[in-house]
Parts: sequence; C-alpha cells; structure tokens
Amino acid sequence: MYSYIRAGIACVMLLVPAAVWAAHPLEVEDAATEGKGNYLLEVTGDYTRDNSVKATRLAGIITVGAGENTDLSVEAPYRKLDPSTVTGEPESGTGDVRITMKHRLFENEVKQSMAYKIYMDIPTGDADKGLGTNNVLWGVMLVDSQGCCSNAYHLHLGYEVLGRDMKKRHFARDYAVKFGLAAEHKLSEAFHVLAEFSGENRKETIGTADVSAYSQPLTFLAGAIYDISKSWQVDLGVRVGLNKYAEDNSVLAATAWKF
Repeated sequence: MYSYIRAGIACVMLLVPAAVWAAHPLEVEDAATEGKGNYLLEVTGDYTRDNSVKATRLAGIITVGAGENTDLSVEAPYRKLDPSTVTGEPESGTGDVRITMKHRLFENEVKQSMAYKIYMDIPTGDADKGLGTNNVLWGVMLVDSQGCCSNAYHLHLGYEVLGRDMKKRHFARDYAVKFGLAAEHKLSEAFHVLAEFSGENRKETIGTADVSAYSQPLTFLAGAIYDISKSWQVDLGVRVGLNKYAEDNSVLAATAWKF
C-alpha cells in the first residue's frame, strides 16, 4: 500500500511543479529560498507526549541565502526527556546538529516552483542519554509548492539513510521514506491557517542480531502563522498521531526574523 502512496505523491510532484509561504510548525517542506545575501533566524520549541514519555525540544536555526536559488542552514537543538527511553531517568542536553542545503530548481510566473534539499545530521548529542543517535544521518528530499489565489499547497518526498550504511552501499538496511502534504490559506495579509498530513515508512536494524523493525507513523497537524511585520513572524501548531507508531500529541511554537 505504501509503495502506491509514494508513487502517487511522486507523480503529483512531477506533474504539478512554486515559491510560496510554508514554515514552522509544518514538517512538510516548501520550495522557497531566502535570496542571495538574506538571512533567516528561527527559534522553535516543541513539546511532545508519547505514552508516558514527555519530550521538549528547543532549536535555533540560521539560514543564509548563499545564492538567489540556494540556501544553507544550520540547526542546533536542545532536548529534555522525561524520562529518557535509554536510561529511564530524566535527561537533558544538546541534540544532533543538522546541516542543510536547499536549491530551488525553477520558479515561474504562476507561483509554481520545485526544489531539492540535502541534509546531514552530525552526532553531537549524547547517545548514552538518548539525546542523540551516535550516527551520521544523510537525507535527500524533493519538494514541490503551488500557489493559487489565497492558498498554497506543498508536497515533499524524501529518503534518509545512515552514513555507515551508505559507505557499505546498504541503502535498504536502515532507512526512512518520508512523505507529506500541506495546505495553507491566507485569511489576511498577516494571518494564515494551515494543515498538514505527513508520515514515513521506516526500517531499523535492532542490535547485533540483524533483526529489522518496521514502522509507519502518520500524523496530522493544524496551526496558524501571524506576521507581526514584514520581517518578523510567530506561529503555533498542534500535531496528533494517527496510528500506534506515531506520537500521541505535540504542541509546536516558533518565531522567525528575516534580515
């Protein structure tokens, strides 16, 4: 079933090639870039409940417009787990740092654009406390956005793999296929609401026994973004899990400045 879903999303992305809004709290990517010489600073905070585990994640993200169609960004997170699934005790500290490059392939006069994103997670978090993965993670994502009147739609399809598996060409050992669809509607020039459906198909190898675990978490998110000024915005979102593999619920908030 998931192979058909992935194929369908890929076909739609190829047929409906945009730069429009999209931002936190959405997980689904957008195709917009900041433009050469421009910067975006984001401060995000997420609170997640999953069974008896409560997780708080704060992150600072700086995005630099390295070219008219190319962005480079660094995300540095801080995590608090209560309790950690590794130690069974409350833990807190820095998580894995993510470095990202996004390149917009094209944009036309009818608000259509497509981009790709390549990212890498550096294992800076303490894996013994459950704050990091102790692995380099590589990912690639194809992004499509379409703007129409007061609405915008975003699709993404991505693939993640561990660096050690890439080195040995074991691309199907530990991986995740990610997909998502998001929609936004502008109620006014400053305020717009959004909704998102996203999920993934993940395979992980457990321990040294070469036993594979499969999961297909699906989530739904609703939220809003308010532009305080042309260069400053705030957002709020609520995300709920749609099956047993996903989190129970999350509250997400952020603020961003463009300069």
